[in-house]
Amino acid sequence: MKIIAINNGDGRELPQQVNIIADSAVIKTNKPLFLPHFAQRFTAKPAIVLHIDRLGKHIAQRFAHRYTLAVAPAIKVTARHISTQQQCEQLSALASSFDGALLLGDFAQVSQMGEINATTVTMDINGDNKGGGTLESNGLDYSHIIASLSTFFTLKMGDFIVVEMTADDFDINIGDTLHASCNEQRLLTIRVK
Repeated sequence: MKIIAINNGDGRELPQQVNIIADSAVIKTNKPLFLPHFAQRFTAKPAIVLHIDRLGKHIAQRFAHRYTLAVAPAIKVTARHISTQQQCEQLSALASSFDGALLLGDFAQVSQMGEINATTVTMDINGDNKGGGTLESNGLDYSHIIASLSTFFTLKMGDFIVVEMTADDFDINIGDTLHASCNEQRLLTIRVK
């Protein structure tokens, strides 16, 4: 299983920052997130996860809809211990791919969610809505993402593609409760410890 995380791009080119995340970074819903000690500050941002359901390489965009049948809301956690831009560029994978960096909600079938590009992902912290968005509102198309990534990686059953929304980052602290939803259906609850 691969977890491929991408930052938002302009929808026409492959996003500039692509990270491979270890499966140990995943915390599933209703499990606690224990903040690591290597950073003083952590932030969270909503994301949508595409579950890859078949094997593919060099996938044509018109066939990409065949490769994902389920989506989930997620929250990407980033350690803000990097002080300079140069350090940020060099260590970005460490800052966003550590154990516990991907809070993953339950998957819902695309048939229940509707059009993937229009699926709204939202995040709240302690009941306070922090926003979110859709792939469409972020200028992205899931079929383009799948086709582009399949040029570089063989996509396999069980792989995840994590797409961050362009929403602001929000600080998280011990004692916080995080929720994420797809189309107002709450699929992720995590307590920060």
